[in-house]
Amino acid sequence: MTRLHPLSANATPGRAWLAHSFRALIGCALLGALLSSCEEASEELTPPAPQQAASTSAQSAPEAVAALELSGEIAADGNRMARVFPRVGGEVVRVNVELGDEVRQGQVLAVLRSSEIANLQNQHTAGTADLAVARKNLAVVEELYQAGLSSEQEVYKARIEVARATGTTAKNQQQLGVYGVGKDGLYELRAPIAGFITEKNLAAGLRFTAANLQAAFTVANLDSVWVMANVFESDLTQVHRGQALEITTLSYPDQPLHGRIDKLFHLLDHDSKVLKARCTLPNPGHQLKPGMHAHVRVLAQPTQ
Repeated sequence: MTRLHPLSANATPGRAWLAHSFRALIGCALLGALLSSCEEASEELTPPAPQQAASTSAQSAPEAVAALELSGEIAADGNRMARVFPRVGGEVVRVNVELGDEVRQGQVLAVLRSSEIANLQNQHTAGTADLAVARKNLAVVEELYQAGLSSEQEVYKARIEVARATGTTAKNQQQLGVYGVGKDGLYELRAPIAGFITEKNLAAGLRFTAANLQAAFTVANLDSVWVMANVFESDLTQVHRGQALEITTLSYPDQPLHGRIDKLFHLLDHDSKVLKARCTLPNPGHQLKPGMHAHVRVLAQPTQ
C-alpha cells in the first residue's frame, strides 16, 4: 500500500491548509528572532547620547574655579625706603626739596641751625686751640731739655698734654662729621639714598626738638614697587603665596601687569578687616606711583 506525503498533490484540501499555516508560523518565529538579534547588535554599536558623553567628560575633567577679584594699591617698596631724622633739635633755615621731587644720594635736603651744634663747634674750636698750645709748649720744653734747662719729666708731661689735646680734637671732629655740619657751621640733612621724596615734615622757620619730630623726610627708591591687595576674611582660603596675579591700574587700563604673591601679612586690619597680600613689581620709567589704585585678579588654578 502506497503512503501519501502530507504536502503531495493527492492530499486533501484540509491537510494542505494545515501545512501552509504551519510553514507561515515557523517563518514568523524565525523573522522575529532575526529582528531581535539585529536590535541587540545595534544597541551595542550605537554611541552614547551627547548629553551622556558630556556628563562623563565633565566628571573626569577638573573643575575650574572662578578667578578672585581684589582691590589694591600701589605702595613704595619698603625695602628700598629711607626715613631721614634730624639728630639734634633746632631751627629750619631752608628746605631745598618739595614733596615728590627726585633726589640723588648725598643731596642736601634741608639746612638747620642748632644750639647743640654750636656747642660742639665751640668745643672743637677750643680743642683745636688747646692742641696748638700743647704742641707749642712741647717744642719749648724740648728745646730747654736739650739746653739742659729742663728735666725729662717736664718733657714727658708736655707730650702727654699734646696726646690728650689731639684726642679731644679728633673726637670733636668726628662728632661734627656725624652730624653733617657744613662749612658755615650749619647742620645739613642729606638724602641717604637716591629716590623720590614721599614724605616731608619740615618748613623754613620751624623750631623743633629731636624728640618731638618723627621724620623730616622719607625717600623712596621707585625702581620697584609693591602692590598691596586687600583680601577679605571670606576669601582667605583662596589666596596663597606664589599664586599668579594680573594687575591693572586706572592710569594704564590697557597695560596689564603680571606677578606673583610673595608675602601674606597674617594680620587683619582692625578697621577694614582685610588681610594684605603683597606682590613686588619692577617699575621701569617709574610709571607706577605710590597711592595708585590697582585692580588685582588672582588667576585661579583648577582643583583636582
